[in-house]
Amino acid sequence: MNDYFQKGMNTTFRDEFYTHNLDEPPRTNKLNTSSPAQNWNDVLSYVKINLGVPINMLELSDDDLITNLRQHVMGLFSQYAPHKAWAFISGADMFYSSTLGSPRHMAKIPVPPGTYIVDILEAYPTKEVSIVDMYGGALINAKAAMDLVISNSYIDAVRSLQVRNTWEFLPPDTMIFDKETLACVVVYNLTHVTLDTIRPDLYQKCFKPLCLGHTKLWIAAMRSKFEGLATPFGQLNLNFQELKSEGQTTIDNTMAILETIPPDILIEVS
Repeated sequence: MNDYFQKGMNTTFRDEFYTHNLDEPPRTNKLNTSSPAQNWNDVLSYVKINLGVPINMLELSDDDLITNLRQHVMGLFSQYAPHKAWAFISGADMFYSSTLGSPRHMAKIPVPPGTYIVDILEAYPTKEVSIVDMYGGALINAKAAMDLVISNSYIDAVRSLQVRNTWEFLPPDTMIFDKETLACVVVYNLTHVTLDTIRPDLYQKCFKPLCLGHTKLWIAAMRSKFEGLATPFGQLNLNFQELKSEGQTTIDNTMAILETIPPDILIEVS
């Protein structure tokens, strides 16, 4: 008889899937090193190899280049493909304005220092629950599928007649509510702080080419200051116009891809 016996469980299996390699030590997961990580060293390598380094020397140091890309490219990229996070507004974050004509119910969004909120994606404030909401379904036999559907539709209709608590975002980190609220969950878009929060596909297709395009523009701007410079070996020709044209073309092509990213909330108008 050719039965398989799994040790320690006193259970007989005839499936090789459950019983093979029982005496082998457990396997450990290995890190995937087939693709480079999303970091500034990878971006520098991409930019330099496309600019002919080390044959051609760049006018920018690595530190200056990273600083410029972080300040001028990451913010632009975050406007189209931002990082998403959420915060919980509690009663301690609420405050009331006493100025006549100004919004009364306001809250400070508890975000880490230095966080720049691009915009608010959604807010879920507390809402009142009426007696019909709590007990309306009990008047109908919920065991029957049709009765349950009718009950849910009835409760939704009643809720649609209630006044909802609307909100508005006041930069940099203030929420304005139409009514008093006890708490609120806020989902917001913010700028990327590290490169590992960028979607891998957009990192490869958009962010790295965007860094390359802006680097070409910056280098072309610096080389234009020395165009036509006379040297003992003749006039210096840096051909910065071609580099500037290549950089602008790369940026335009990348921005065309970023503009095709669908919005977070789609509204259908029929």
